[in-house]
Amino acid sequence: MTILFAQSWDVIPGQYDEYSAFVTNEYNPILEKLGLKLLGGYYVAVGEGPRIIAVATTESQAGLMKILAGSEYRGITNKLSQVVFNYSNRVWVRSGRIQKEPYRIQTGAWKFNQYYNVIPGQGDAHYRFVKEECIPGMKALGVPITGGWRLAIGSGPRMLAECTGRNIEHIARAINTSEFRRLVRPLKKYYAMDYSSRILAPTGRIEVPFIMKEMMKGF
Repeated sequence: MTILFAQSWDVIPGQYDEYSAFVTNEYNPILEKLGLKLLGGYYVAVGEGPRIIAVATTESQAGLMKILAGSEYRGITNKLSQVVFNYSNRVWVRSGRIQKEPYRIQTGAWKFNQYYNVIPGQGDAHYRFVKEECIPGMKALGVPITGGWRLAIGSGPRMLAECTGRNIEHIARAINTSEFRRLVRPLKKYYAMDYSSRILAPTGRIEVPFIMKEMMKGF
């Protein structure tokens, strides 16, 4: 079972160069060594912060808990706290209603994420609405729902609908349409509460090394 481990933070003002070198040369390599598969680094282009989001996966919640309880993870996280603030993390599990294939790095992908809680008593109706209206509707808009997640550990809304687009203009055009409003209005009126959304831009910290590694396989 895929477990999504999402960390969020802001960079301490005046510490960006130190932060950049630390994340690239120490933090990311140690997380990979510990068994966290890094899949994406994003900054929040539109929406509430913290501004940086780092996403990794493991195959079991028990495995993730073992990593987080280890001394090496505590040590590298303590070093991270010297260059960031507003740190938080969340553990997401698949809702079982969207993707089935393994969760992989998506190079150059922007994200339009919708967060909310399902109104009590509307679970089945919400599922039908997502399956029959939202999934085909977002696909038709060119910003398909590529991930459905349920919050297992952490605070905030319990549901995450992860949509993928080519760039911010592509996403903005899609959500500034009557077709999108036709989807989101009944979602918020009948099935969801505590709704919010964010547009996430890729930082390139994960994608660029991945692309270079793939390119070098042929040499």
